[in-house]
Amino acid sequence: MLPSPEPLLTRTGVALLRAFVPGEPSADPSAREFRSVLVVRQHNQLGDMLCVVPLLRALRRRHPGARIALLASPVNAGVMQGNSCLDEVILYDKREYLGRAGMRPGAAIGFLRRLRERKFDLVLTPSTVSMSATSDMLAMATGAGIRIGPGSLDGRPNPSRGAYTHPVNLDWRHSPHRHQTLRNLDVATALGLPEVPLHSEITLTEDEVAGAKSFLLKVSLPPASFVVYHPGAGKPPNRWPAGRFAELANAIAGETGMGTVVTSGSFDRVPVGEMTAALRVRYSVLENRPIREVAAVLRQARLVVSNDTGIMHVAGAVGTPVLSLFGPTDPHQWAPLNRGSRYIGEGGSAIDRIETREVLEAARSMLLEPYPADPLTGNEFGG
Repeated sequence: MLPSPEPLLTRTGVALLRAFVPGEPSADPSAREFRSVLVVRQHNQLGDMLCVVPLLRALRRRHPGARIALLASPVNAGVMQGNSCLDEVILYDKREYLGRAGMRPGAAIGFLRRLRERKFDLVLTPSTVSMSATSDMLAMATGAGIRIGPGSLDGRPNPSRGAYTHPVNLDWRHSPHRHQTLRNLDVATALGLPEVPLHSEITLTEDEVAGAKSFLLKVSLPPASFVVYHPGAGKPPNRWPAGRFAELANAIAGETGMGTVVTSGSFDRVPVGEMTAALRVRYSVLENRPIREVAAVLRQARLVVSNDTGIMHVAGAVGTPVLSLFGPTDPHQWAPLNRGSRYIGEGGSAIDRIETREVLEAARSMLLEPYPADPLTGNEFGG
């Protein structure tokens, strides 16, 4: 199989753009008042996207009058729509420019031209797991006077660091447990941003909340009267055994009378089938629904028990207490930071080492705690 031409094409694009795109490499970004800001985060991972919200929050607080935009892929653009920290989400779908039908340079150039016409004066490219030549090219193509992004990542140099007027050497080898939200903020150190709350956030509309309540009415579940379980995960090592999810749900429903809702995405059919086959209580399945619809239902839940996967981050971002289960992944980096959430597992081990008894004890304790309030409205999330 031939390698994808995308990395070579984008790095070549960066090299060509350097000859035509000005910058202000000697400027002190912390002393500037920016009018128009773009954050480039065009990767597909949902958790990575939601971990960038505190950076957006800090930018909004530091530059309250600025127009702040986010460049996102189709996978994540929807979940960020209407975010209170943003004025706009710009959709970047690379399939329109480089896909099975072949290259479409005219379409790509048109997109880059429209991006440049927006006249951003600050562009940020947060990078915490990997570097992206595509992101570097997009940042440079804006023509912004100040462009901040990765110069290196954990000692690995960025071949297209020249895209940035202020390349940042990001290195967490001596602080491997640093949370992803803080790593996203690290790229902006030169901006002198204020400290902000570190929870993620999905801003739901009134119609979306009403739609969730309509679904719950159909399945006879009042808000805050049920627990959501997510037994799936895109990565098999991140899946706690589905049979143990069933044991947990049976025990919680039997002890508390709480309803049971199971969420299922496109990769979750097998674990969801195994879990529901072993359930001895009434349950409802929310299957293959748009992520904002799922988020609205999660907001109404009393508790979410989830593997380390996108739903875990979504539940945390709507403020519902999350009990997250970790195997090989480091929870210190990835566990939701919203109030009332907990995790089990220390990372670097098999997830099936977590016993049902341990999860049940944690869930019992969490269900006895006061229900958290929405930090934006002061109202209970489930209300």
